[in-house]
Amino acid sequence: MAIAFPAKWGELGCEGKVVEFLTSSGSWSGNFQPGLGGLDAARACSGGRHVLVLAGGDAWIVDPERRDCRRMLPAIDAMLEVPDGSGWIMSRQGLALARVVDAGLVWHTRRLSWDGFDRLHLDGDEIRGVGYCPMRDDWTEFAVDLRTGSSRGGSYPIEDGDTWEQLGD
Repeated sequence: MAIAFPAKWGELGCEGKVVEFLTSSGSWSGNFQPGLGGLDAARACSGGRHVLVLAGGDAWIVDPERRDCRRMLPAIDAMLEVPDGSGWIMSRQGLALARVVDAGLVWHTRRLSWDGFDRLHLDGDEIRGVGYCPMRDDWTEFAVDLRTGSSRGGSYPIEDGDTWEQLGD
């Protein structure tokens, strides 16, 4: 039987994203509750101890040896791998970006777009793209520092005390 994450969800007999893990003590399977929609994937984290599982857009960090996990982020609709192998940049429904390295959230941007990203790409030490504004029916450029998550531009107005923004060192 697959181990359900979260456990209460498994009591309903639902099937989500099922992933098999091979460990020093044998193999086991996890059944991950999917989010509202988005990516499905499984990737080994660079530290080698954890696995990133995306189930219907929800990002889970799994410790296969301990058969344990935690939900990290919801609503992941796109993901870019950082070329040096140090994690991923994740789009949260085309509204904000987050960087995950090994088993941790490094930073999370403020809201950058009203309704979606386009031309999202890595450019040296920055992530660049455009965010959509439905009121003007146009796209506005933005840039995010790859190390800290500090951003400039975007189609969504910058607000003091934005609770989404969590900058890294």
